Amino acid sequence: MRVSRIFWIASAAALCAGAASAAPLPTWIEAPTYAQAAAVYPAKDKAHPIAGAATLTCTITYSGRLSDCETLREGPTGHGFDEAAHKLAAYMRLQTGPGMSSGDEVRVTFGFLPEMASGAATLESNPVWVEIPPISDFQATFPKTANGVNHVVVVLACDVQAGGALSGCKVDSEDPAGQGYGQAALTLGPKFRVGLMTGDGLPTVGAKVRVPIRYELTPAPPPKS
Repeated sequence: MRVSRIFWIASAAALCAGAASAAPLPTWIEAPTYAQAAAVYPAKDKAHPIAGAATLTCTITYSGRLSDCETLREGPTGHGFDEAAHKLAAYMRLQTGPGMSSGDEVRVTFGFLPEMASGAATLESNPVWVEIPPISDFQATFPKTANGVNHVVVVLACDVQAGGALSGCKVDSEDPAGQGYGQAALTLGPKFRVGLMTGDGLPTVGAKVRVPIRYELTPAPPPKS
């Protein structure tokens, strides 16, 4: 009999990312969509697409918008990723507060994937998890029939909607398969929410993200004599 059920999101540590950082991290309440980032991907690289990124330093306006942006760094240089980043900065709006007030400086990085040249929109890097389901919801997804399997990893592929909500989730993988955990995990998909930008500076809205869920079931200890 198994009574102790342990589970976690493989990338849930992203919820705490930056907690120990001295500088506050911006909370984006508006950001470009994946399609808008793909639209400004440098035209000269579309024939032979490459990955790139550019970091800007900008001034926060009263409304949380960005102004007076300057390129801090670009890589690789000479491909136009800095110009593309400046175009995307116009879509950004952050939540103002302590350390993020009008007139303050903020740095923002925009990443660009080779897949943007063709319109493919699956983000392989982990997004920033803003919300995850409560423990009770995880417990409710466990199959009712004991099958002798104690370790299962399910990965869902979901569409990111406006605001970071997930929809249209499908089972991308289940290991081992056929245990019922994949279908069970699907009920959790709409209860996740991701940030509008990944830690790599990639827009999430309009893209697909993968949600890794790991289940571990611990056999009950033998009864005390």
